[in-house]
Amino acid sequence: MARGHGRLRGDRLTPVPELDELVALDLLTLREHTERAGDVLDEATQRRALARSLETAEVVTVRRADALVAYAMLRPQDGSLWFVLGFNTHPAHREASVFRDLFAQIAALAERHAITALRSNVYRTNRLSMAFHRRLGFRVTREAEKGVEFTASLDELVGATRALRPSE
Repeated sequence: MARGHGRLRGDRLTPVPELDELVALDLLTLREHTERAGDVLDEATQRRALARSLETAEVVTVRRADALVAYAMLRPQDGSLWFVLGFNTHPAHREASVFRDLFAQIAALAERHAITALRSNVYRTNRLSMAFHRRLGFRVTREAEKGVEFTASLDELVGATRALRPSE
C-alpha cells in the first residue's frame, strides 16, 4: 500500500508523502474545527494516527513546486466500499486544477481496486468540508452529536466532479 519509497503512477514513480508533510498539512487545516468540536488535535497524536493509517491505506497526492498541497488517504472498509481516512488541501491551493488532479488519481485508484463507493466522516464544525461533501453528491448516512457520516457511490461522484473539468 503506502509503504516504501514510491509507487508507480502511469509510467513514473512518485514518492509516498513523508509523514512530516502530512502532519504539517493536517495541523494547518484541521486544528480550528477540531477544537471547535471540543476535541484536541496535537502533533504527536496526529503523527501516530497517520503513521498507523499509512500501514493500511492508499494515498494519492498533488504537489506543486515539490511541495505537498493536497492528499487523499483511503482504505478498504467493506468489499468495494472504501473509507476516506483523510482528504486535505492547503488553503492556498484550493483550486480546480488541484482538485482535478486529486480526483483523477482517486478515480485511477478506484479502477485498480474496483471501488464502487466511498464513506467519510466529517465534524459538523468543518463547514467547508460539509458543503464540499454535499456539492460532490455525498449523502448523509448517519449523524452524531459531533459529526456526520457521508456515503456516495462512485457514479454519483463522477457526475459531480465533471463540474471541475475545464470548459471545452
